Amino acid sequence: MKTAKKILSAFLALSIVAGIFACYSFSSSAAANQLGDTNSDGAVNSFDALMIIRFATGEEKLSAAETAAADVNGDGNINSTDALYVLHYSVGKINKFPASGNVSSELVSIYGDFWYDPATGRVTNKDGSGLLGFSYDATENVFYASLNSWQRNFGYTYIYDYAAPFGVIWYDTSRIFFNYDGKEWMIQLWKGQYGWVLIGCEIGLYYRDFDDGSFLVDDKGRKYFKCADDDMLIKMSLSLYRDGRLLFARKQQYSWWLTGFVPGMLENWGFTYDTPQALTVDSMLTFKDEAMMDAFIEGLKKCNEVEHNATKKTRAIKYEYGKNYTVNRTTCSVSFTWN
Repeated sequence: MKTAKKILSAFLALSIVAGIFACYSFSSSAAANQLGDTNSDGAVNSFDALMIIRFATGEEKLSAAETAAADVNGDGNINSTDALYVLHYSVGKINKFPASGNVSSELVSIYGDFWYDPATGRVTNKDGSGLLGFSYDATENVFYASLNSWQRNFGYTYIYDYAAPFGVIWYDTSRIFFNYDGKEWMIQLWKGQYGWVLIGCEIGLYYRDFDDGSFLVDDKGRKYFKCADDDMLIKMSLSLYRDGRLLFARKQQYSWWLTGFVPGMLENWGFTYDTPQALTVDSMLTFKDEAMMDAFIEGLKKCNEVEHNATKKTRAIKYEYGKNYTVNRTTCSVSFTWN
């Protein structure tokens, strides 16, 4: 009964999250082509998950053997849900896939095609897109935007940040711009109050092709950006603190938009200029190569302001190596603190 109540509460809260946003997303050994080993390299790891995502979006083709290996939950479809299982398996969070038996029978139906999966702790729907783009993770006790949420289809424009306050979404935001591989990139950060009942943070990866030129550029020079494609995903992690107390931590994973939201209220619901400053974000980004990492670092050092979307006020910020960011060149990772 307690489990059922917990699941129902998560689903109802997920409905609230979706409603708020509507107003406005170690490797393990395995023999070749065994379950989860999508790329037939003899291991089950994040590369297999990425291959599944690319196949699900039409960017990759799979052989018959690879297709059989990719359908790890045995539902006859290959989508982000399979990729999630592969990621959990690769880090030891689960030790078998639903298609291998026993696990699938543990899925708990909630409503329609929404279910609770004890193996992953996720409350979501069959294709992993969530309720209006959002799902719930019972293991991390956090609501989050799904990888293939509907928001991914619309890219990013500055008007979102200006419209958000009308949906009672009041936050701080910073934008980090850099050029890499013939494209303009932007990594944007958000933290604050999301509706009347949630506190959270976000990090998003966006790009423009250089030949986009003046496409969707407003009179102030602010540009429209596309959401990163599957082959552009980078590893991200997020931890959110309030006055030094950890609220949640999202483990590192491939994403274009990593988010987390938990129940709570900032002073004045984050509407006043100083209230989101009670929140601090720690993040680690792992880039495709050293060139991309170095380009990001240059952009990070040029990022000099935090904007509060409700009051339109800005405050200065400065990134200094060893103080609020560090670099690991072996893994092409940058860890930084944003407050």
